[in-house]
Amino acid sequence: MNPVEKLKNFVADAKRIFTVSRKPSMEEYKRMTLIVAIGIIAIGVIAFIIYLFFALTGIGF
Repeated sequence: MNPVEKLKNFVADAKRIFTVSRKPSMEEYKRMTLIVAIGIIAIGVIAFIIYLFFALTGIGF
């Protein structure tokens, strides 16, 4: 495949994706936002617990 054919295939694939995709409803948007927020908070809590463990035990400092 030459670069022109690759570009044509990419444009065709992009058009297909845009025709199939749709805007999420407000309920879907709120649910995704809630899930992402819970994930961020969970990662923060886990990181804090690990930091607290190492700070209290003196390991790694």
